[in-house]
Amino acid sequence: MEQLARGCKNYENFLKTPGVGPFTAAMLCVLLCDPSIFANGRQFAAYIGLAPRSRGSGGKNYVTGIPSKFNCDSESRAVLVECAQAIARCKNKSLWVEEILRRKPKKVALIAIANKLARQVWAMANKGESFKQMVVLTA
Repeated sequence: MEQLARGCKNYENFLKTPGVGPFTAAMLCVLLCDPSIFANGRQFAAYIGLAPRSRGSGGKNYVTGIPSKFNCDSESRAVLVECAQAIARCKNKSLWVEEILRRKPKKVALIAIANKLARQVWAMANKGESFKQMVVLTA
């Protein structure tokens, strides 16, 4: 499976992302072979089941709840939550991860980390760039 995924242009970029291993990178290559299917990272996260879906027409937008396991790609969701657990167990966590783990219950924090990871991966695939650790400056 890894040999097939190496042919994907984003495979090496996905491997540089924290918490992502060869299996997850191969799965993301399949999901994001054409990232333009999703308008933004939020739509991709909602497809996987990590963010609320939004629908609307005529200027009215309705934000529904996070999709149930039958209305989303639950296998991909489970794999990204496992990646979030790996990020949470890491010794050198980012400040954002440490803060969310401290403030929220663990399962809620893991979904938030997985949501952020899904959005970052979509942006990487859309722009064709590798992972960049964002530095958050506080006043």
